[in-house]
Amino acid sequence: MKLFLDDFNVFSELNTQLTKLQLCFDKCKEFAISLNLEKLMFFVHLGIILGYVVSMEGKLLDLKKNSAIVHMPTPKTPKDI
Repeated sequence: MKLFLDDFNVFSELNTQLTKLQLCFDKCKEFAISLNLEKLMFFVHLGIILGYVVSMEGKLLDLKKNSAIVHMPTPKTPKDI
């Protein structure tokens, strides 16, 4: 499980996914953490999380989110910096 402020992601193999999700939901219930049903996603093989494309192969930068930085002009003067 990865946590970030008010979000969490559960990573696992398909055969253990339901067990791990149940553990997470049990903890949410124990600590009275409510879930936004509109934001829930299950069994996602590829997703964009915090500027990264996350999949079974690992995580890569989401170039769409980072295109402003990639295409930023090189500063020429101290003021440009």
